[in-house]
Parts: sequence; C-alpha cells; structure tokens
Amino acid sequence: MHSFIANQNMKIGTYYYPEQWPREQWERDFDTMQRMGLQIVHMGEFAWFDMEPEEGKINLDWLAECVEMAARRDMKVILCTPTAAPPIWLVEKYPEILPVDQYGRRKRFGGRRHYNPLAPAMIQAAKRIVTALADRFGQHPAIIGWQIDNEFCGEFDQSELTHQVFQSWLEEKYGTIEKLNAAWGNQFWTSYYTDFSQIHMPPERFSLGTNPHQRLDASRFWSWCFAQFAKVQAQILKPRVGNRFITTNFMPLCPDANPDDFAEDLTLYAWDAYPVGDVKPTTDQTFRMGDPALMSLVHDQMASYTGRWCLMELQPGQINWNQMPVLVYPGAIRLWIWTALAHGAEFVTTYRFRQPRFNTEMFHHGLITLDGVTPSTGGREFQQTVSEVRRLDPAKLAGAAQPSGKSHKKSVATPQAPDRPAIALYLDFQQLWYYQTLPQSRRWDYRSMLVNLYGAMLRLGVDARVIRPGQKIPSNVRLLVVPGVQMVSEAMINSWREYLAAGGNLLITCRTALMDMNGQFFEGPLAAPIADLIGGSIDAYDCLPEGLAGQVEMDDVQYPWGVWGDLLYAEEETKILASYANQFYAGAAAVIQKKHGNSTVTYCGVFPEEEFADALMEKLARQIQLPIHPTPRRVYIARCGSYRICLNYQSQPYTLEVPEDTHFVVGSRIVEAADVAVWEEQS
Repeated sequence: MHSFIANQNMKIGTYYYPEQWPREQWERDFDTMQRMGLQIVHMGEFAWFDMEPEEGKINLDWLAECVEMAARRDMKVILCTPTAAPPIWLVEKYPEILPVDQYGRRKRFGGRRHYNPLAPAMIQAAKRIVTALADRFGQHPAIIGWQIDNEFCGEFDQSELTHQVFQSWLEEKYGTIEKLNAAWGNQFWTSYYTDFSQIHMPPERFSLGTNPHQRLDASRFWSWCFAQFAKVQAQILKPRVGNRFITTNFMPLCPDANPDDFAEDLTLYAWDAYPVGDVKPTTDQTFRMGDPALMSLVHDQMASYTGRWCLMELQPGQINWNQMPVLVYPGAIRLWIWTALAHGAEFVTTYRFRQPRFNTEMFHHGLITLDGVTPSTGGREFQQTVSEVRRLDPAKLAGAAQPSGKSHKKSVATPQAPDRPAIALYLDFQQLWYYQTLPQSRRWDYRSMLVNLYGAMLRLGVDARVIRPGQKIPSNVRLLVVPGVQMVSEAMINSWREYLAAGGNLLITCRTALMDMNGQFFEGPLAAPIADLIGGSIDAYDCLPEGLAGQVEMDDVQYPWGVWGDLLYAEEETKILASYANQFYAGAAAVIQKKHGNSTVTYCGVFPEEEFADALMEKLARQIQLPIHPTPRRVYIARCGSYRICLNYQSQPYTLEVPEDTHFVVGSRIVEAADVAVWEEQS
C-alpha cells in the first residue's frame, strides 16, 4: 500500500475576496463559511488598490475587520501579498514596470501579472505594501501563514532593463565571454559574442534554428528573476511573522518558476490544481475526474522540499478559462481533497468561495452559487469531506512518520519516511526547460513520461516518492526511476552509482545522460557516462509519425510505442527484457538489464506509454521482490498512519479485498466511481 506522510492537523478552507462584495454581506459570508465547517480563509491576494488606493496611502482597516471576523469564528487566516495585480496609479506613474513583448510592445494595465519582476519601481512599491501588511498583521494570532504573490509566470520580458540584468547574470555565471561562447557552442554558424552587452533575452523558449543553449540559460535566468522578487518579500516577512509559514503557489511543472530556486525563502510549498483544466478525451467518463498520477506526482514533488506542503487552489467545479468547461463527475471534488490529504497536505483551500457576478471569471464556479448563500455541488462536497475528515483520530494519523529537515541549494535534507520498501522518481526540473527548448520530436512530451511512470509506481501499492538532485536517496528506496534526465552532472551520476553500490536498483529511460548541464552532447557514443551502468550501447533511435504505433514485445505480450525508441546493443552479460516486434529492425533490443552484484540497472529505450510503463514497473518490482499489491491504474490505496484510503478515479466501481469484519470510517468495500473509502488496518 502506498504510504504517504500524513499531517494530523489537516484543515480545509477557501479563498475569499471581501473587496469584491458589499461590506454588508461580509458577516453573512463568514457565517456561511463557519456553517460549512471551513477552517481556513485566504485573503488579500489581488487587493493592492484597496490596500493602497494612492501611492503611500495605506488602508488596511477593512482587511483587519475581515481578519477579526474570521478569528471570532475560530477560522485561521492566510494573508497574501497583493503584488500579482499592480494598481493603476503605480502603472501610470511608473510605466516601466510593465512587461515588453518580443515586438517591443509594452503590456497595458488590466488583468494581472502586468509587471516585470526586475523593475526597481515595482520592487520598491512591493516593499512598501508588504512591510505595511507585515507590520500590521505579522503577529496576529489568527494568521497561520503568508502567501507571496500568485502563480509566478510570464513570457520572457524584452525590455532594455531585462536585457541588461540578463547580461550581468551571465557575466557572473561565466566570468568571461570566451567561456560563455564555449558553453553556448557559438562556433556554430559563427554566432560568437565579443562582449556581454551584445546579448539579449531570447523572445521565447522554442524557435527552430536558434541557439538552444542560450534559451536554456534564459529559462534559468527568468525563474531566478521571480525567485529574487519573492526573496525581497520573504526577507521583509521573516523577521515580522514569527513561526508562521511563508509560501507561494506554484502551477504544476510550469517552466517559468522552478521551485528549487525558491527553497531558501519558503517554509511551506504550495501548488494549484485544476484537474479538469486540461481536458483530454477518453473512451469513458474519466476525463471528468482528472489525472490522479499527475496530481500525485506534484503533491510528492511539493512534499520533497521542506516536508510541509499544501494544495492552495483546488478547482471547486466548472472553470472559465480552459475553453472546455466540462461538468465535473459527481464526487470528484471530494476525491481530489482526499487525495491531497492522503499525500500529507497540511491543508487544502479552494479558489474560490463565491462565484463572481462580474468580470472575466463570471463562469468560474465557487463553493457558493450566484445567490451568495446556497452551496454549489462543489460546496456540498467540501462540506461532506470536512465532516468525514473529522471522523479520523489524529493520534492514529500521527502514526505516519513526520517530515523533518529543510532544503536549500547547498544542503538538501530528505523527509524521513517509514522504513518500508519504496520506489522513487528522480525529478530534475531543468530537464523540462531543455525539452521545451529542443524537443527534437513533435510527439515528445516529458510531462507525460513523468506522469506515466509515476502512475505505474503508484498502482503497485508500494511507497512512492520524488527525489530531486542533491537529495540523499533513502536506504529504503529499492528502485530509483531516472526518467529521461537528458542533461547530467558528474554529481548526479555519482549519486546513482553510490545508490547502486549500496544495493539499490535503477530504471533508466531513453534520452538519459546524453548531454552535460550546458545541453551539449558528450564526446563519444550516446549516453557515454552511463554506458558501463546499462551494459550496452545505443545503436540508433527512431520516432514514428503521429498517429502511427509500433510494437514492442515483453514476456510474449506486445505493447504500442511511437514517441521515441532507442535501438540497443546488449553486451554479452546483459539481458534483453524487451524487443521491437515490427518495423525493419524487428528483433532489436528495446529494454536491457545488467546486474551489478546484487543490484540491477534496467535501461528502457522506449518512451513508456501507460500500458508498457505499468507492465515494466510491475515486472521490475517483482524481480527485486518488493511486496506489491497491484491495483488497476487510476485506483490507489494510501497509507496514513494506521488508516488506509482507497481513491477510485475509474468510471466503474472497485471492490476492495479486505477482511469481512473491516470497519470503514468512510465508504465501504465497494468503492464507487470517483469515490473514497477509509478504514483502519487491523493489527
């Protein structure tokens, strides 16, 4: 059974925007929140104008009223810095804060995220409002934490300021223009620079025929820019807010902000989940439930930093921005909350409490419908989950190991997990940047590779977790999955070798160890740094046209592939686990395995589609004698202390194999579609 780090003080709450509603409705709204059992209210996120209607004229009394309204109802408060939505007076007086696009056009006021995080006027204004907030509310007993800004993202800015800061960043990184030219391969097409002042931010991440190494560094720089803007605010908050958490809300695997870059300043990690925001057609109704493997992957990614994490925005129903506002499957919202809590979320809050009556998000549902008092379907599912979670005994939840340690760039601590066999996924965020910059194949989708492999891990019922570069690999990790880590450092490979020498097992996929961290091929055969580990070589690779599937055969069963396939040559003592079943190279090795003492290294040359990922992961788990309990994909069983939680993301019921006298705290042996069951494991 999958074992997650549980938090015994799990809370459920909501976003509220009092500035968007008449003051005479505030008390009523807080009463409704209390009646629904909500324990947290999140405020202040986009309210800069209401906090500072004129430059230097701070008005926080209205916000203080709302904080007190929450406190009187025993609700906790998350306060936000409002910097994601600069007010009109700031833009008019300092138009240079607005971003510039690749055509030289300055963005206009309106909406949100209309600022350049490097603009001095923006930074100074942010310091003023954050200081005022922290001085006023930093020690308020109702406030449990602070969110900095909102969903850091934005296209590469093309202002002269950004070009200049990029140049300085590069000069600090490389020291000399000669070293930069070498790192970027500028001898190609004689694209040498003779001075850092000649370099500009590229207009976008991907453009065929332009330098991918420059774009890789631009991605690193742009994430650093947002992290520096967050640091400015965190440094104001930290001495004023005591032990309250500081966070920001990331979007899942968003290339604009690498969570690693924020590790020195955040004490809790948060992300925003809209499970049916990106709707993909399915043959059944699971498209209405979202992808549990993706959600679980990001949950565990967030948990891998400080050990404290939360789900800050959770979709409450239909949404307005995805162009496909499908009706969410009944029970799915409750299922999403339970999934987050099962993975150890400290709390879950939803965006948003009331459905707006105006502006761009009019069709974005809330927990309350348009009349301002009636709970929506999502609101009722939130209420139901609140009441169900209260049935759990915190002492029994506390049986799961509690995380410890805090990560930062120089020293990364890993949360302590129970001493149970585990599988881990090695996740290096920088690979996302380079695959977007130089994907090589239209069908290549690194995010899908990660999700397919993580889903295959979860369904085995074994502890699963995310490991990032620089983290120590726990001794209970029996299988480490290294998915397409195309750019590698010596430290990365050494950590894999040390793990292998200590008795671990590796599963390495195609497009691993092809390049150094500048994105340049190694001199020698493909994947030269790991050739001795995998016990073979890559003779060639193939990518099939869209709509065409080849076949790979393993254990007399054929599986489709098409995105990428390495044709492998296996050394004499290396075992062939799977071969290609068609194309002109039928019979060529697709998956090979080499023994290293009592350990194994398996190299999967095929981009793992769901079906093949499931089969290969199960085969390897059985081979190394992991105590697995496979379930169908989209059915996961979580371990939280002495509780077990079954999460059914299928569109048909799932029947649990548990003793007849099992006492269910929530649900029953038959777990319906988009349903949850919770029971206490008998000793």
